[in-house]
Amino acid sequence: MKRRDTLLYLSAAGLTVLANSSSAATPYPTKPLKIVVPFPPGGSTDMVARAFAPRLAEALGQSVVIDNKAGASTVIASDYVAKSAADGYTLLLTSVPLVTNPWLMKALPFETPQAFAPISLLVQSPFILVVQAASPIMSLNDLIMRAKNEKLTFASTGSGTADHLAMELFCLQAGISMVHVAYKGTGPALTDVMGGHVHLMFGNVVGAAPLIKSGKLRALATSTAQRSPLLPEVRTVAELSSKPFDVSAWTGLLAPAGTDPLVVTAISNELTKILKIPALRELLISNGTDPVGSAPADFQAFIVREMATWGKIIRSAAITAS
Repeated sequence: MKRRDTLLYLSAAGLTVLANSSSAATPYPTKPLKIVVPFPPGGSTDMVARAFAPRLAEALGQSVVIDNKAGASTVIASDYVAKSAADGYTLLLTSVPLVTNPWLMKALPFETPQAFAPISLLVQSPFILVVQAASPIMSLNDLIMRAKNEKLTFASTGSGTADHLAMELFCLQAGISMVHVAYKGTGPALTDVMGGHVHLMFGNVVGAAPLIKSGKLRALATSTAQRSPLLPEVRTVAELSSKPFDVSAWTGLLAPAGTDPLVVTAISNELTKILKIPALRELLISNGTDPVGSAPADFQAFIVREMATWGKIIRSAAITAS
């Protein structure tokens, strides 16, 4: 993608690309953009940010800076962006806690989703339902039947995390119950599944795939509507149960509420193009994330649906944050 030497101009007629400035139009962007990531450097969300940021910078003709503001289950970063100027220069790259925190926490310093202007759903990453390789649980149906007659346990990376909620939704749909065992992170949880200390979990695909391929874990199903490119042979929960089931660890980009819709649309359009670049797609898929790219209205609808789904699950299971 070639660097643009022109600016995007906002006018009453809409968003246009002009070679010369106009007194009736406001140029964008005229300075670097900052993308705030609510997690430390090196994690999956940070990886997504650093993968697309240079290409977005090239497309817009301005540098894009990554600012990691970790802590408080993404609240610190989210609050910072929510209270930033709505000028399109400070953006939030966020994930599932955006839609679960309102139900898990007693109070937030901002309103979700009213505090933000959704730009694009960038990527989704499936969870893989796994058991110990030597487990007698051989299939999804086998799991459901055993759970109705035995006391099964499942691991998660923490109370209220996406993988925990995925299992609660699965149990609700299947009409079963299991004992939740919360861990601090994917590694310890998967280790105890492999050791037979807990029966199963929805593991993230990046951590689980190598263990499945090496024969240390057995995969029963994947959590998203479509199969994972990393494990295309593993069928989805929806395929196996004939019931709708689509749960992922997702990452999306937001601006503060009140940001000019033309700026939001401009950034969204560029991201859609960027996510079609073969080299970037290969990089993202190899790291367990499936490129999406959506219009702002579609991402807004996605957020509303996610909030409704997880609000119901969190209330019914009386889940609280770790």
